[in-house]
Amino acid sequence: MCGICGIFDGAGGGGCRDAIFGMAEILRHRGPDDEGYLAVKTAEGAAMPLGGRDSRVSLPPVVEFKGGADLYFAHRRLSIIDLSPAGHQPMSYDEGNLWVTYNGELYNHQDLRSELSGLGHCFRTRTDTEVLLAAYREWGEECLDRFDGMWSFVLYDRRRNVLFGSRDRFGVKPLYYVENGQTFAFASEAKAFSALRGFQRSVRPEAVFDYLAFRTVWWEDGRTFLEEVAELPPSHSFRFDLAEKKLRIFRYYELPCQKNADWEPFCEKKGTEHVERVRELIFAAVRRRLSSDVPVGTCLSGGIDSSSILGTIDAILRNERIMEVGERPRAFTVVHDDPLIDESRWAGLVAEHTASEWHVVRPAHEELLRDLEDLVYIQDFPFSGTSIYAQYRVMKLAKEKGVTVLLDGQGGDELFTGYIPYYVAFFREMLGCAAWKDLMREWRAFGNAPMSKMKTFTAFFKDRLIRNFPRPLQKYAFNRHNVLMQYLSPAFVKEHYDRSLDAAAEALSQEKSLNTMLFSLMTSRTLPSLLRYEDRNSMRFQIESRTPFADDREMIEAVFSIPSVYKIHKGASKWLLRESMKSFLPDAVYRRRDKIGFAAPGDWLLKENMSLKTLMNEHLGAFCDVRKLLGEWDTLVRNQPRTGIMPLWRLVNLALWLKKA
Repeated sequence: MCGICGIFDGAGGGGCRDAIFGMAEILRHRGPDDEGYLAVKTAEGAAMPLGGRDSRVSLPPVVEFKGGADLYFAHRRLSIIDLSPAGHQPMSYDEGNLWVTYNGELYNHQDLRSELSGLGHCFRTRTDTEVLLAAYREWGEECLDRFDGMWSFVLYDRRRNVLFGSRDRFGVKPLYYVENGQTFAFASEAKAFSALRGFQRSVRPEAVFDYLAFRTVWWEDGRTFLEEVAELPPSHSFRFDLAEKKLRIFRYYELPCQKNADWEPFCEKKGTEHVERVRELIFAAVRRRLSSDVPVGTCLSGGIDSSSILGTIDAILRNERIMEVGERPRAFTVVHDDPLIDESRWAGLVAEHTASEWHVVRPAHEELLRDLEDLVYIQDFPFSGTSIYAQYRVMKLAKEKGVTVLLDGQGGDELFTGYIPYYVAFFREMLGCAAWKDLMREWRAFGNAPMSKMKTFTAFFKDRLIRNFPRPLQKYAFNRHNVLMQYLSPAFVKEHYDRSLDAAAEALSQEKSLNTMLFSLMTSRTLPSLLRYEDRNSMRFQIESRTPFADDREMIEAVFSIPSVYKIHKGASKWLLRESMKSFLPDAVYRRRDKIGFAAPGDWLLKENMSLKTLMNEHLGAFCDVRKLLGEWDTLVRNQPRTGIMPLWRLVNLALWLKKA
């Protein structure tokens, strides 16, 4: 796992050498093991590899280069496969006609290597980077369809005089860019662009409103919280013509989803077949992600997703020895004093069941305050809640224990139905399809669900009303339940409310069934932002995070081909996952119905009233009625158990982020 960046200066203004070095320095935390640069005169196709103080190969220093290049690549390496200097990047292929700076893992690189060797390609390293280059040389841009894994890369093709960049199908690895008609720059993290000459870091007001009012942190069209910075969306690639200075972005993959499929009644025989298939796919996906030349462990929250991964690893180790995994699995858990969010009981059962080497960390209030600015800085953009800190501490713990690769259950909720709102979509679909037999079975078995019948009925009724309300009533209902709306500046609300509400209503209208809701959350509404949190937290501590439920194409496509009726069954969420993993989990975890996930006490921050008031007073004036907000802040804090911490956290997080702007 690595940090990548690059600059093309089409105007020939100079200054790119210093900028590329500054960008690479900002990304150093992503890859301390090696440092590399490439300088190219694109008109001549002349490429010069360069080095830095962390380079493991002897190259001319980038800080002394005066060759007049107009294209620069940089790479910061975290060594995972082939730890030797042979894995140095940017890496060349085809007699220097291809160069790449690459971040990711191709889990099928050994199979691809064998196929490409049979086609006449020769390899000098064991890296998947060289396989990627050979695959592009052989199949061109269609090579992406053959990749199984997570990636973001940019490749310089000297013959075509283009940059070709790509991001994996579900957005595990990040890629951002800045483009203004002359200059084109890209990087793994948006903060790297602060090294560009003239970069303004202008905050996008529409994004701030979406975040405060609708909790939005990710936009499907690639826009971000900054005016100048765009994100290459998952499943997309780009071509930048170096002669014409033109950028083209295009989609190369779309997750198959039967959006208008007829309802299929539950069938015991088919259910058994689906469970067996899912079990096979989980084992194959986890086994592929254990391949490493550095120590491997797993996150363990106590929920069924991470527990299933750990149970699978334990079962694999019973039949084969994997040196970097060890004789028994290594698991890492956050423990809290608050019993409402502490999952150590469940995690302990799984650790004992799998005979794991179990490591725990117990964050304290003072530690969150100490780490908060670093957490906000490392995440690049505002995020959803303090639970991100629990994940941050798990990554730090793994680093302290000498583990470099962690498997995590991210994506399991979106793939297998892990959240309470899925029940509303499930019942709405059954009603719409007149699936009375299935509906009655689920209603009778509701004692197995994580919510009561009354709460489900109330949520269903609200959902129906909101979808069918005229716009004024939608606004009224939303304002009543959003504690922040009354504190936003009236002019700010007037400018952005209708647009933001239209976008939210359009997203809801697309979710006509359980599978279409899962599709929306998997591809746009939830998973991309969760993967961003995962990437930043893991790379902060030089950890490669691997997420089989979020990036295994074969498994994800197979699960999406299975009808809704097999995803929630007899009141139980994640029925496919539960049944496929039943033999590998403690019975109490298999039967567990509640849902917490990685969490952190939300009221920790609110104890620091004076410092928070100062922070908000200094940075929120452009968006909020700060006088009213601060005048009622103590009341808001007292009402937090009823209204929830998240609205107040969004204000605090935004103020902290703006402080860095």
